[in-house]
Amino acid sequence: MTGGRSNVRSRRRRGPGPAAAIAFGLLAGGVLPAAAQQIPEVTGPVPRVELPPPLEMSPGGAFWRALLVPGWGHAAIGSYTRGGFYVAAQTASFYTLFRARARIGEAQERVAFREGLLRRELAREGVTDPDEIDARLAADDQLSELLVLKESRKEQQEDMLAFSIFLVLISSADAYVSAHLARFPEPLELEASPSPTGGLDVGLKVSVPNH
Repeated sequence: MTGGRSNVRSRRRRGPGPAAAIAFGLLAGGVLPAAAQQIPEVTGPVPRVELPPPLEMSPGGAFWRALLVPGWGHAAIGSYTRGGFYVAAQTASFYTLFRARARIGEAQERVAFREGLLRRELAREGVTDPDEIDARLAADDQLSELLVLKESRKEQQEDMLAFSIFLVLISSADAYVSAHLARFPEPLELEASPSPTGGLDVGLKVSVPNH
């Protein structure tokens, strides 16, 4: 029993194994010297980012100018290309709106001509009952087609009016944001990409200095 206890004690007093010695050597030879190294100090002047001079036009001023006159807000901050784009887009939308209004007038004239022709024919036939006259007018296929055409052109006018208003607002908002970002090295960029759901994702991209 005494010999067994001495063997147990002798095993407990043994030093670390070879694996532990290797790990300790790697730690002492690689990690500790690396930790003892000092981070080199940065010498010389720190580079400064030079920005363009501040604009004389405020973002609010650019917004109201773009709201009143197409492209005026962008021209006030020196963004002539974007201003030219909005001038062309808003001019095209206004022209299309006026054309839709003129086409509505043409459709109304055709409806009035056809309706007057039918009423004269009914008068020659001796039809004077208002209900019968309305029924005969409603039964006329050509008059019904003209009425559908007039309503369709009215809907087109409403759509173009909404689009024109939206274009004016987006132009004003773009002038406002561009005035805020005019001192950045890169201008504001508008990106559009198809979405997985079948729609269109629209985003604004701003490049900022990284040094």
